[in-house]
Amino acid sequence: MTNFHIEGVYVPVVTPFRPDETVDEAAFTGAVEFLLESGVAGVVVGGTTGEYYAMSLEERFAQLELAAKIISGRAQLIAGCNSGATRDVIALAEHAQGHGYDSIMLSPPHTSLPQQHELAAHVEAVYDACGLPVILYNFPARSGVEYGFESLDLLADNPGVVAIKESSGDFSRFLQLRHRYEGRIEVMCGSDDQAFDYMAWGVRSWLDGPGNGMPAEHVAFTQTMIAGDIELGRRQYAALLPWIWNLEEGNYIQKMKASMAHRGVDVGTARRPLLGLSDETTAGLVRALDASIDGFAAISS
Repeated sequence: MTNFHIEGVYVPVVTPFRPDETVDEAAFTGAVEFLLESGVAGVVVGGTTGEYYAMSLEERFAQLELAAKIISGRAQLIAGCNSGATRDVIALAEHAQGHGYDSIMLSPPHTSLPQQHELAAHVEAVYDACGLPVILYNFPARSGVEYGFESLDLLADNPGVVAIKESSGDFSRFLQLRHRYEGRIEVMCGSDDQAFDYMAWGVRSWLDGPGNGMPAEHVAFTQTMIAGDIELGRRQYAALLPWIWNLEEGNYIQKMKASMAHRGVDVGTARRPLLGLSDETTAGLVRALDASIDGFAAISS
């Protein structure tokens, strides 16, 4: 394992779009600054929450460059380099390496359904090309393939593979990962409705899409858990859950952007094929978000 240190909240930042669906660079700057002001440990550029799948390679290259200029050493920089072809992933990773990124995040290539040995070879090829520490991203509900124990066994002793964002929602699998790869692959919480449970088991990082909307609160909760105050952390996390549960019901990207707008950070709407929220859905989201904000503030006051 490399010396890349992982601790705290890492947020896959959203990509703001104008009404004509072009990238809004000024709004992106505002979104990143909102995270930095809240004390996040790292920012992931080009993650699923950032709608990378709906962006061209040229747009993604430009976004990697812009984020590097904005952050400029104020937090760790992680590049989401996912695509359907290994050569495109390598191009993104090399671009990130050339602009000072600290690490890259790799999910299984979508649609092609690679076998486990092919998946391991894909990761190794990208690492060999860029030399940046790799955070694996396991979310089989989106990618169609998971990093199973077969591929992880092949990767566990590669010094470039430092961590896995575990988003399967399978808590038993998380426990097996912790046991099987302890000291070789660090597990990061990627199952947002299980963050308290992960950290109660000693996990020290949350790669956290909902952190776009409540970064300061998520940072405070994570710091509480790292400090070992489990009872306060339980109460803080209970306050966060109404909004997290609402996000888990569907329309995640649209809800994230609507939540940020409610907090005064305008990041536009999602890029098609995703459509806007109904008034009823928006009202329910805002009620849940306000309940989480107010509940957390009451605990912390």
